[in-house]
Amino acid sequence: MSRSEADRVLDEAESLWLSGEKQRARECCLRARLLYHEAGDRRGEADALTRMGDLEAETGHGNAARQAFVEARQIHARNGEQREQAAILVRLAHLSLREDDRPEARSIYLSALELYESAADFSGLGHVHRALGHMERDQGDQDRALDRYREALACYRRASDTLGEAGALKSMAAIQRALGHPDRARAECEEALGLLRQVGDMLGEAKATRLMARILADEGRRDEARKSMHAAAKLFGRAGDVAARDEAEAEARGM
Repeated sequence: MSRSEADRVLDEAESLWLSGEKQRARECCLRARLLYHEAGDRRGEADALTRMGDLEAETGHGNAARQAFVEARQIHARNGEQREQAAILVRLAHLSLREDDRPEARSIYLSALELYESAADFSGLGHVHRALGHMERDQGDQDRALDRYREALACYRRASDTLGEAGALKSMAAIQRALGHPDRARAECEEALGLLRQVGDMLGEAKATRLMARILADEGRRDEARKSMHAAAKLFGRAGDVAARDEAEAEARGM
């Protein structure tokens, strides 16, 4: 199938966004949306609106982002696209969290769960369960957070989503550490590290290695902890996160 002019304009918006030309990217999104609409391509129009919403959210224009997301969801709803609606709801929940409206965010996440469940999208379900776990964690309810992370892990495994599985395990390890269960924390972190190495996620491996260093330090295994933290610093450097590399090196020196 040949690519349309709208497709090319939307690609241009992506390139402009990545190069930091936000206003020109916004204009391209608007033009792409119009071209898709004129061509009767409702799915393309929804994609352009979603891209526009992402751009507005990134640049701090919450109301404009919300409007674009709502319009995109309306199109997906008319087309009966449950998975796509759920993905838009997740974006709307993120906006509510940025505005510190936690009840609204929770309500939206629960609506997204229903749609992902109807669509049998287990990776999407895992993502939302993990997001809800983060909310429970941030509110200080570690046990409920752990339950959510376990739900996320089960969903990711059903979806064969290796990165999602590693993320859930890392979140679980952090909670186990906070609850004072270093053995469980270490086992879950080791499992996460194995999965991250398997898929070649260097930045994720760096973060998990840093967590492992902190778990080892909690157990009083200072030499191993320093070695792990130095390894994390090297991984951060190779992944291009210079600030995290320097922070890890400083933390290693303090162990």
